[in-house]
Amino acid sequence: MASIKGFDKDSKKVLEAALFMSPKAVPIEELAKTIKNDSLLETHRLVKELLEEFNQRDSALEITDLNGSFQMRVRDDFEGDVQKFASGAEFNKSIQKTLALIAFKQPIKQSLVIKLRNNKGYEHVKVLFEKGLISKTRYGRTFLLKTTKKFLEQFGKNALKSETETEAKEIGKAMTQATANFDDSHLDEK
Repeated sequence: MASIKGFDKDSKKVLEAALFMSPKAVPIEELAKTIKNDSLLETHRLVKELLEEFNQRDSALEITDLNGSFQMRVRDDFEGDVQKFASGAEFNKSIQKTLALIAFKQPIKQSLVIKLRNNKGYEHVKVLFEKGLISKTRYGRTFLLKTTKKFLEQFGKNALKSETETEAKEIGKAMTQATANFDDSHLDEK
């Protein structure tokens, strides 16, 4: 594919570098600003050209189009091999366990998460919510928690099959046993 008229030869390289540096999907508007172009259509065409060229390479990385936002990430074939290097290490083990519980049991009541993870769970939920990895929806006097699109972008679609799955299953078993007699119906009152 020939390069799009009006862009200098380094524009594509700048776009590639921007996608490499960003831990999340980048909207086309932000990419256009990065290469100092006012035309979203032209920028979109250039990014699509980069996407096609990049994805034809024999590489462990790929560029994906997520409804007008673009992301460079590890191909599914290699994700399992390198998952341990994902940015989840920015959270301590305790927060990771809380996130794993939410991911595997979603949607889950916050009251149940706190019962299983102790009062520190409030802080964990706060951190995860602020990072955009979980969403909170009012549910009576508590919240329903579930993971967000950002969770999948950051940890990949195979995140639920990572080594934290064992931890989450253990927590899930404990949750099933510990909550068999837990009556939280009063929390549903509005």
